[in-house]
Amino acid sequence: MLLDRRTALVCAALIGCAITTPNFAAEVETDKPSDRYTDIVKADEPIAYWRFQDAQGDTVRNTIAAPEAEALLDGTVVGKVSPGAPGPQSPDFPLFGSDNLSVRLPAKGSYVRIADPGADSPLDFDTGDAITIEAWVNPKLTSGRDYHYIIGKGRTNHPDFARDNQNWALRLQSPTGTLSFLFRSRGEKGEWHRWTSKEGLGGDSGWHHVAVTYTFGEEKSLVGYIDGRPVKGVWDSGGATDRAPVVDDDEVRIGSTFHGGAFGGALDEVALYRQALAPERIAARYRYVAPELRPIVWEEIPNGTLWVDIFEGLPNRRSWEFRPPKYVESFTTSTLAFVAVPKKYDARGLQKDRSNPFLLRAAGTFEIPAGSQQILLRSRNAARLYLDGRLIAETKFHSISSSAHGRVFDVDTSLAPNIRPLRRGDTETVAVIEGDGKRHHLRFEMIVGGQGHRPEFGETSVSIAAPGEDFRLVGSGGTFLLTDEGWTEFKRGERQRIAQLSAESRHVAGSAEAEKWAQRHAAARDVIAGQDKPVVPEVAETAEVYNDIDRFILAQLEKAKVAPAALTDDYSFLRRVALDVTGTIPSEAHLAEFQADQDPNRRSRAIDRLLAEPGWADNWMGYWQDVLAENPSLVKPKLNNSGPFRFWLHESLADNKPFDRFVTELIRMDGSRRFGGPAGFAMATQNDVPMAAKAQIIGRAFLGLNMTCARCHDAPFHDHKQQDLFALAAMLDRKPLRVPKTSSVPGDEESLASMIVEVTLKPGSQVAPEWTFSELIDDAALTEAAASQADPREHVAALITSPHNTRFAEVIVNRMWKRYFGRGFVEPVDDWHDVEPSHPELLQYLARELVLHDYDLKHIARLILNSRTYQSEIGELSEEQTQLFAGQVPRRMSAEQLVDSMFAAAGKPLRAGQLCLDPDGAMKLDTATNLGEPLRAWEFASLSNERDRPSLALPFAQPFVTFLETFGWRSARQNPITERDDDPTVRQPAVLANGVLGRRMTRLSDDSAFTRLAQEEQPVERLVERVYMRVLTRKPTAQEQTLFVELLSPGYVERLEDLPQAVEKPQRLPLGMVSWSNHLSERANAIKIELQRAVERGDLPTSRLNTDWRERMEDMLWALMNSPEFVYLP
Repeated sequence: MLLDRRTALVCAALIGCAITTPNFAAEVETDKPSDRYTDIVKADEPIAYWRFQDAQGDTVRNTIAAPEAEALLDGTVVGKVSPGAPGPQSPDFPLFGSDNLSVRLPAKGSYVRIADPGADSPLDFDTGDAITIEAWVNPKLTSGRDYHYIIGKGRTNHPDFARDNQNWALRLQSPTGTLSFLFRSRGEKGEWHRWTSKEGLGGDSGWHHVAVTYTFGEEKSLVGYIDGRPVKGVWDSGGATDRAPVVDDDEVRIGSTFHGGAFGGALDEVALYRQALAPERIAARYRYVAPELRPIVWEEIPNGTLWVDIFEGLPNRRSWEFRPPKYVESFTTSTLAFVAVPKKYDARGLQKDRSNPFLLRAAGTFEIPAGSQQILLRSRNAARLYLDGRLIAETKFHSISSSAHGRVFDVDTSLAPNIRPLRRGDTETVAVIEGDGKRHHLRFEMIVGGQGHRPEFGETSVSIAAPGEDFRLVGSGGTFLLTDEGWTEFKRGERQRIAQLSAESRHVAGSAEAEKWAQRHAAARDVIAGQDKPVVPEVAETAEVYNDIDRFILAQLEKAKVAPAALTDDYSFLRRVALDVTGTIPSEAHLAEFQADQDPNRRSRAIDRLLAEPGWADNWMGYWQDVLAENPSLVKPKLNNSGPFRFWLHESLADNKPFDRFVTELIRMDGSRRFGGPAGFAMATQNDVPMAAKAQIIGRAFLGLNMTCARCHDAPFHDHKQQDLFALAAMLDRKPLRVPKTSSVPGDEESLASMIVEVTLKPGSQVAPEWTFSELIDDAALTEAAASQADPREHVAALITSPHNTRFAEVIVNRMWKRYFGRGFVEPVDDWHDVEPSHPELLQYLARELVLHDYDLKHIARLILNSRTYQSEIGELSEEQTQLFAGQVPRRMSAEQLVDSMFAAAGKPLRAGQLCLDPDGAMKLDTATNLGEPLRAWEFASLSNERDRPSLALPFAQPFVTFLETFGWRSARQNPITERDDDPTVRQPAVLANGVLGRRMTRLSDDSAFTRLAQEEQPVERLVERVYMRVLTRKPTAQEQTLFVELLSPGYVERLEDLPQAVEKPQRLPLGMVSWSNHLSERANAIKIELQRAVERGDLPTSRLNTDWRERMEDMLWALMNSPEFVYLP
């Protein structure tokens, strides 16, 4: 038999035939732990066993070979293979000694080669042959989908053998370490056959045992093992087959193939068998004794405080059996409930992903009231609760099918009188204990995420209640009830607290990076100091000048004999600057502080206060989302959907990040891809050349280069060739790019020659990475940037943001100027082709100021806002006066400003619900996105309900999206723009006057600031004045005062109503019951239609005010809201 012949070749080496003792000291027959594992392996008679314990020089011994054997199946080291690395060792792995060693394969081109002895060798496997491959692995997995070769035969590119001659191979696949068994069937129509396990090793979790068994020709025979356990898998390429594999005399390699696939990590105990080992024999190889998690020091945790630890690197499976994960960080909280955890940041201060899953552990000491107590545990994924070290409650692992055919479950409120219903996707359990009124140790553990789902918490909480009473969240002194109102209050505060913790973590993580940028800015200031400084012009002594901006503007006005507009009044100034800086009209607090300030520089002081507010970031968000085409999809991404890099945008603006650093981080495209980092900018789904799309965006945004036409041909009206765009795209892609047919104008040479456009790049042309815009930056700076930046993306960022590239700073200050005046020095601001600035010296001055002040946008804003030019009145200006900036021009609020101002005036939260079609987390994270609950208008996005199914509607968000779109906002941003279509339409006044949002602003509900205002004891005249100040930022005229006093006086004294002792609660809405996983249910449609009707009814009117009088005050608010004065900046 063939097997007998092959066995004869290694008879002296097989453990069953050997009668001599191996010569390695580590393998002498003793009771040392290191022998236990070796004995188990040798008992199963492998044909080769490479231990790496005593690697000598360039040789890796096959440790089953007898001393007199001729080095049969020994390996030869190629490249930088490093022996002597720690392998699996006791006490964690008790089958091994504490001195067990492994081999490290750190780089591409490093491997161990084993020559095939010849035809019909023990390394050749054909139809009917069984194989077992096993190894201990400690890989360095990547964030991509790379393959890490453990061992394989063939595919070495040896000239004597076919190129794709893979007889067999065992690999791992990043990012989760799934097993991959690969071979190619022979014959002219041979195919690749790949089996991939459904489970992987998890994250950074150390040593693991992996194995596969398979009988060639028996298509259902493959079994994979991880840590001694069978794991399920699927033939995901080529399918299961009974076809024979490729067999030849090519060599075996450990750690790599010709095509790459470097293992990248440490390997040990690689063994090969000509039999399929039984599951119990595989299981016998894995023994693991888990060390304890980072210990809890109870005495260091103050009473009533929770110490929260986060651990990463869990295996991606539904099990509590795992080795201790890697401790990452800690934080404290006061309530045993979670909606999120602080974000994780890298050394550059960019958000990066936690391992998925990760482990959260919270511990604290709390008093358990005397008597019978119910402990309610709720969680999104598996959680455990321990009381004084004893497990008292446990929830199941998250398991919901995303098929869309799931059931809609009834709401159960039987646990407590006013309990908040359990949300779909969460699970709960109740433990009953007997309290003693004393303090006890509580420990909560939860596995967050896993199985490819978003690592979310849902409404995770631990609460306590005596039978028949309402539950209270554990902690915070029992402040928060587990009711709808209580949970909403907790979540609002917790969201702010987590954001603050994230900001603190971000600043600490990025401190070293900030120092690097400080050094770079110092160098940039030196460059600017060596350049010519624009001369500030002299103006008439009688001219009203606030700063140098006014001198540049007035000089041209005087030259043209045009008088500047008058100074605007204080109230108009405050409303204008509040909207321009924070995106909302000024609050009563703003007005009071401004009015109380008698300093001559109170306008400047007000500007400083507004620039310090968080609204600065919110107000810029919609602008940069448009310019950078931020375009996330809630479900199943389509054409040009990006990741939600909005969260990085907002963090950068909130931190007032230097703008050259902002642009550099965007171009690097690092950090989290799907949860808010700039890596999300790299995404352009279903785009044939994603980086070409990004090159267009970057060129327009930061250099004023409009290369839209250059995507498919040379631009007919610009100087850009298709080569320029693709060369820049290649730099962003870090490799040459081929021009696809879909990015080319179709036609033969004759038809193309007759077109107005010119095509100089043929489909299939390869374009190398190259900077072709040398006119923007001199050769010396170009050489300097190329020498200092090896990464092509870094090179692009350095060239764009270089202080030698004056175009960059000029484009940015020009964009800012247009934001505050409605017109730039250069128009359009994103296309600088063949244009002359209206005020070149002022443009140069502001660009210089930007660089000299470390690319600080707030510095430029402060200069502009403090200028007399900015503070001019709005008037009817001629075209010449407009171009000379003789005064301000009318500007309508942006869609976001209008929404935010309406709700700021009313003092109401948006209450738009969660922007997610998969709130129960059933879908994989690459097919569904959760954008959270909006607090400001920029946070909305396309609702992705092209299927037009009621069950997929988001009724609370839809009125906002409809309103925003009516006023020029784009829900989908497949392409970048700078200027929206702001032309008035007939829909705009209709939506404002009759839409849901208008009714919500004017409705005097219990949560309305106008309701609280109406309840205060004050003369009706004072009420009218305060309403005017709150809505229009001015006092009413005498005529207006008379009109509205007459409207509100009847019944004013009797307007307040006495509330009854028992107030009837509004009917509970069916919230949290529908998700993608059950949206095909007829009942899901009915629920969403019911919610839609509730939204259309609007906020419930307050019972605290007389109905007739309330409706008259609502009429007043309606009139003010619908006046042009509310919508336009003064």
